Amino acid sequence: MRPQNKRRKKKNFKPLGLLMLITVYGSWAMLRPLPLLQPSPATKEFAVTAPSSKLTWPVIGQSAVAIAGESVFETHGSQSAAPIASTAKVITALTVLDKKPLKNGEQGPTVTITEADVVAYYAQTANDGSVLPVVVGETLSEYQMLQALMLPSANNIADKLAYWAFGSQAAYNTAATAYVSKHDMTNTTIGEDASGLSPTTTSTAADLAKLGVLAMKNPVLSEIVAQPSATGIPQTTSIKNVNSLLGTSNIVGVKTGNTEQAGGVFISASKIAINDRPKTIVTAVVGSPNLFSALSDSLALVRSAQSNFSPVEIIRKGDIVGRYHQPWGDSLAAVSDKTVTDTVWNGSKASATVRLKPFSVTDKSVRSVGYIQKNSSSIVSNDIRLSRGSTEPSLIWRLTHPF
Repeated sequence: MRPQNKRRKKKNFKPLGLLMLITVYGSWAMLRPLPLLQPSPATKEFAVTAPSSKLTWPVIGQSAVAIAGESVFETHGSQSAAPIASTAKVITALTVLDKKPLKNGEQGPTVTITEADVVAYYAQTANDGSVLPVVVGETLSEYQMLQALMLPSANNIADKLAYWAFGSQAAYNTAATAYVSKHDMTNTTIGEDASGLSPTTTSTAADLAKLGVLAMKNPVLSEIVAQPSATGIPQTTSIKNVNSLLGTSNIVGVKTGNTEQAGGVFISASKIAINDRPKTIVTAVVGSPNLFSALSDSLALVRSAQSNFSPVEIIRKGDIVGRYHQPWGDSLAAVSDKTVTDTVWNGSKASATVRLKPFSVTDKSVRSVGYIQKNSSSIVSNDIRLSRGSTEPSLIWRLTHPF
């Protein structure tokens, strides 16, 4: 008899394997890191407009206001080119400094006074122009000539400075025309001299405001126009600044001008602090009846400009600045934990940028989910929180959302 083959029963491992797979998956689903909650939007700008501008504009002539380094620029009156008298000397100074720059503390090269310069001095004196006495053979440094140009407004030194730097009046005119064109003073024309005594040098208040900003940006010129007087100039005990408003209402420059054709012209620069940050306000008045009126009207304009700032609320405490969507539930509001204010020029916008960051719901140490930065400042405030605590997903959500 043949031995019978006995069939062995195979064990079924499928249920066990499936159970193990479910156990592993369940453990992984419960322990895997949750996705970070993403903000919507991640970056958002909030802006409000300050009250309307309130400036005391002169009744006669044209005028303008600018703030150095900012977009603030306002004008009043017809901006038609008119003679600008000795404020043209600011163009002379900046054009020369563009060609022959000086650093703070430098005197620069020296210039020798010639017979022709003395003749020009007497001619200017006969025309009742403002002058600096000169004699043949004396020397003046570039810095001293700039002082004589800007403080007593010496016409003879204006022409001397232009001729020394460029070789001729024509060459100076070419350079000065290129300078004003480069700086967007499109309504300014360089005339027959460098002093502004000739009515052929014309401009507008808007252009002169731009010119004043450039003057205050130049460290050497801004230093000179702030000097009440200066000593050490040959043939004089001292020279005095003809800007009689210097030091009044924080005025630190820049230049007066008056002739029969121009009437009174004045470019002023004053300094104040807003939000603990310095600001330089530049005003320009053109076409006043006389210099006294130009100065008086400018002072009223300067003072109104200095007070033409208002504090505004950009974001209030409790304002919703963004949201976080929880994939397993509703959304969470991100709110500002404080009121954000800024002081800005009336009529302009105050703005702040909110930046939110992703975070993990399992990180219970999260106190802030972003920051607010005022666009007028580099100061950052970490005062954004969630309106309520985040929640973690349920077991079912974890098991049904593997990805």
